[in-house]
Parts: sequence; C-alpha cells; structure tokens
Amino acid sequence: MKSPRRFIQHIFGIVLLVYSTCPLADDTAAVAVIEQFHASLINIMQNAESLQFQGRYDTLAPVLESSFDTPLISQVILSRYWSELNEEQQKQFVDLFNRLSISTYASRFDSDSGNSFKTTSVEELKKGRLLIKTELIRQNDKPVKFDYLVHQKAGKWYIISVIADGVNDLSLKRAEYQAIINDKGFDSLISEIENKIKELGGPLSKI
Repeated sequence: MKSPRRFIQHIFGIVLLVYSTCPLADDTAAVAVIEQFHASLINIMQNAESLQFQGRYDTLAPVLESSFDTPLISQVILSRYWSELNEEQQKQFVDLFNRLSISTYASRFDSDSGNSFKTTSVEELKKGRLLIKTELIRQNDKPVKFDYLVHQKAGKWYIISVIADGVNDLSLKRAEYQAIINDKGFDSLISEIENKIKELGGPLSKI
C-alpha cells in the first residue's frame, strides 16, 4: 500500500492532469469565434465567382473586425516603434492593417473545391490565452493546418495570431515592418502597405 504522502501526491497529480486536459468552461465561446470566421471563408469560396473581389471583401470585413484584435496585433507588430507614433499615426496603421488583412483573405480564398474546416483541439496557454487548432480539409490535397491564438478582452474572445502550417504571419510581418521603419521610416511603411492593398484589389480608405 502506498504511504499517505505518496497517495496524496498521486491524487494531486491526477487532479493536475485532469485540470490540464479538460476543456475550459469558456472554450465553446472561443471556438465559436473561429468557426464563425471559417463559415465566412467557406461562404466566400462557395460564392467567389458571383461575389467577385469586392463582394468577398464586403462579406469578410465585419467578421474580421469583430473577430481579430487588430489594435493589439498592431502594437505587437510594431513593438517598440508603436510608442513612438502619435495617436493619429497609430489609428492610421490599425485601419490600414485591418484593410490589408481583409484584402488578403478576400484574395486568397477565391475559389472552392469542396473545402471544409475542422477544429481539432483547444489548448490552454499562459495568461488565459487559448490555442485553437484547426484544419482546412481540401479535396485531393493534404489538409492545411490553421492554429489560432486567442485571448479575452472585455469578456469576448479575439484572434491575435494565425499560424498556417507552422508559419506565424504575425512574426513575419513584425520582422518585415520593423525593418522598413528602421531603414526608411513610418511613412515608407504606410506606402508599402497601401501598395500591397492596391495590388490585392482592396480599398485604400474606408468605404
């Protein structure tokens, strides 16, 4: 028979294991944000031809704006440069980056061949954040993994990072944008983003 001390340690270990593997009480709300976003992507893919780029953009805009914490994402991307910007410049970057994100999704998800999304797991991370792992199931091709880092703000879950097949777009943009600011300044970064939006077909100002 185990000693009382070993027995207590054993029970405590089981409690920790159960706690770490059981879903959080609010997992459902967090997953719902991702699945609503995915439903919008499926919608624009299925209706890509009739919607055209502008229709896909208009469909995605309210969903991205309510699902992504773009102000926080902007601060993370610009890092130390964020505090050097005035309030007007900060708002300009947040707005422009939001339009770039919408334009990018509208451009990439422009056709459908029976695609579907599947949520595979939810992991609890530090600071109350969650990592929601999903897959884009494609006909006659291997699935694409999409992992979403989400956090809560004012009682609502928001996406703060997307990792596609192991590639963190947030990290890539952070390195790229900081290099541009360091070498050419903030105005040059704004011009670069505007050119990218224009190249994708998106609006350079709010509609």
